[in-house]
Amino acid sequence: MRQSDWTGQWTVAMGAIFGAAVCAVVAAHAGASPGLVSSAAPPALRLATTTSTADTGLLAAILPAFERSCACRVDVIAVGTGQALEIGRRGDADVVLVHARKAEDQFLAERHARERFGVMYNDFVIVGPTADPARIATLGRAGGAFAAIAHSGATFLSRADKSGTHVAELEIWASLKIAPEGTAWYRALGQGMGETLVVAEEQGAYTLADRATYLSMRDKLPHLRILVGGDRPAENPDPTLRNSYSVMAVNPDLHPGVNFALASRFVDWLLSADTQRTIGDFGVARLGQPLFYPDSDEYKATRRVVVKTAGRARSFTLAELQAFPRVVLPNHAVVGVKKGPLGAYTWTGASLREVLLRVDPTLGQPRNAGARIVVTSSDGWTATLLWSELFGTLARGEALYNVKGCNECHGVVGEGTSPAGKRPAPALARRSWAVDDVLPLLRAGRNAHAGLNPYTADQLTRADLAAMLAWLEKPENGAKGERYRLAPDKRAVLLAYERDGQPMSGRDGLIQLVVGPDEFASRYSHWVKTIEVVPAR
Repeated sequence: MRQSDWTGQWTVAMGAIFGAAVCAVVAAHAGASPGLVSSAAPPALRLATTTSTADTGLLAAILPAFERSCACRVDVIAVGTGQALEIGRRGDADVVLVHARKAEDQFLAERHARERFGVMYNDFVIVGPTADPARIATLGRAGGAFAAIAHSGATFLSRADKSGTHVAELEIWASLKIAPEGTAWYRALGQGMGETLVVAEEQGAYTLADRATYLSMRDKLPHLRILVGGDRPAENPDPTLRNSYSVMAVNPDLHPGVNFALASRFVDWLLSADTQRTIGDFGVARLGQPLFYPDSDEYKATRRVVVKTAGRARSFTLAELQAFPRVVLPNHAVVGVKKGPLGAYTWTGASLREVLLRVDPTLGQPRNAGARIVVTSSDGWTATLLWSELFGTLARGEALYNVKGCNECHGVVGEGTSPAGKRPAPALARRSWAVDDVLPLLRAGRNAHAGLNPYTADQLTRADLAAMLAWLEKPENGAKGERYRLAPDKRAVLLAYERDGQPMSGRDGLIQLVVGPDEFASRYSHWVKTIEVVPAR
């Protein structure tokens, strides 16, 4: 027998053994004897999901692989997200795959699921007749387009089925303070996405649709076109139209009848890198672009980091990072500006300083002062550290500005920014600020401070704020002022791969940038992909 033949047969045999083992676990959960698995009916997973995953053909394309691997079948209940969550609330589904974040958060708050996991995303688009009687094609954003439709009196179709798309539509009307229900131009159908698009085609009407369902049906909709949203999600000018999908296994503590073992297996499979790549490929051959974009933490996780300095570059695998001297950052607790305390953990990893010096041993020389270290994650998130934070010292006010998380929105040196998905943050540098004016705003938080949690007295003292404002007014005086003194156990800046002594998975955020001095989570970056040293300008 040729080695290739033997290897193929061994692989098939091991696959069968693995599938049988999984099936035995599932059968044991259901109360059946593992020895009777082969003769019993295959276990069934009840999946309640939004219509777009079925209407586009995605589930038909990917579920057979799961059914084969688990020797089970998946019973799909395709309804609007609101209905899918209600089915989960009754315990009539084992797992839900949905796309309405506020409703998902409520589902979690009610303990119908223990956790939610991001799976994939696409976006919403506004489609309408080619003639475009409301003239929305040049408007770019959904709010302006909806207002123009209402003003023109052109027909708008609503799914009106409590789906994720319906929820998104209602949020747009609410932001405009327009109540369309009962008007002559607004029709509530109570139908799924596919049916709504068919009616829009027949009646020459506008509607909000998920791009995936529209693209999958485009050949049947010759008189409809995308008027707001661009040709693909990356070109959509309205970030509020992003459409994220999540999966949740129904909580057996509240619903003992669910098959939690099989649901958990399904969640792991759906989030795995292999399945995520399959999701990302779906639609490309037929339509020239994906219908859904992979977005699980396992998919975004990195196991290799590229470090770039002036004229030098080197790639480090996870194993190579683990071979660096192990640095431990104990009891590191940070605060999320909206979520509050994120917990205290002990992190283990490679020192960012030592990794940089491995690439360029001269980097610590004073001639590099003023450089910035930009850390970019696989999801596009960036975090910036100053050269002096790793190789020198900072003025107290400058260090506190970073430690307290101000740099996340206002920029590394208070230059002002427009962070993606957030309100534009004004420039703070080289302006005079009175402590008595700024402190009440920070203490109030919420609407007074761009929706952020209040800064309490133990998180930010009056003296700390005064030092920060003095530095912002005259940054050049920082070198002459008091230096920031950091506790020895907070000095480490890590590329972490263990948390509380346990190896991290993609869901945990492998590989993570953990900045010991920071008290807020502004530079807590998951899935580090590249690190670049940018010379001083």
